[in-house]
Amino acid sequence: MKRRHIFQMGVLSLFGMGVLLSMVAFDPPGLHRKQELLSLSVILRGADSASWPARQGMEQAAVDLGAELRFLALDRPNHAGEQSSLLAREVEGGADGIILVPADTEALSGDVRRAAAETTVVTIESDMSASGAVACISADNAALGEALGRAAINGVPLGGTVLLLDSVPGSSGMAQRLSQAARILEENGRRAEALGIPDAHDLGEFLSERYRTDPPDAVVAFDSETLESAARLAREFEKPPLLYGMGGTNVVVSGLERGEIMAIASQNEFAAGYLAVEAAAQAARDAPQQAVEPLPFLISRQENMYDSNHEKLLFPVTR
Repeated sequence: MKRRHIFQMGVLSLFGMGVLLSMVAFDPPGLHRKQELLSLSVILRGADSASWPARQGMEQAAVDLGAELRFLALDRPNHAGEQSSLLAREVEGGADGIILVPADTEALSGDVRRAAAETTVVTIESDMSASGAVACISADNAALGEALGRAAINGVPLGGTVLLLDSVPGSSGMAQRLSQAARILEENGRRAEALGIPDAHDLGEFLSERYRTDPPDAVVAFDSETLESAARLAREFEKPPLLYGMGGTNVVVSGLERGEIMAIASQNEFAAGYLAVEAAAQAARDAPQQAVEPLPFLISRQENMYDSNHEKLLFPVTR
């Protein structure tokens, strides 16, 4: 009887070990094991990310999706050579994914292609899928530029001049915005003039003399930093040109509220950052990729900025 009992205990022990081994062998990924933390590098186009609204969305996505973010700013804003070096360094350092805001899409095409062969690359604003990037998080740049051009028409008389500030001459996304704004303005009897500004910090030098000698009727900026600089400069003049642009920083929204900026193309910057990290994480983990649609945007003015649809875009986190 005792021998039989020992035999039964042995069988049960073997059975239990078999069940345990089968659970380990057939454990679906992530069911019983904690998901591995991803290392994602974010290569910026500017010198600072602290005021970039998309950063908050990225940080929230990192918490939700199990990622560690490394933000890499440039010593010289919009310097493609520095971005090239950072791409190579982050790939060599073993980054699971790279999120890039390209300063010059053509100059960086080879660098992105080499990086994409080793890791996941997601871009913001400018599409580089032809170079291997798995996703681009952006509004429809052509539609955005057209909308800003139409907004400027309302404040500029026939024959008036609209200065279009090209702060990132190598960005394909920026080029689409500018070209469509220029087309709409010219088709509607306004004169569009593009002014290349490689560094938003030099905007005062570029514009001060122009405002004094041949002031335009309006100025359009296609990114937040340039629009902020144009707004600060405008305060120095008794009759500054009308300001239009793209952006969602606190400075830009405050300028819209005070009437210093006539209209902006607003989008959910928090969502843009979140979607960039989500796309990078999905690709890095070989998860099914969801199609990334263009980010919606609205033309916001002082009189409509607190309407519910506009408020959601201008204040995506706090309201």
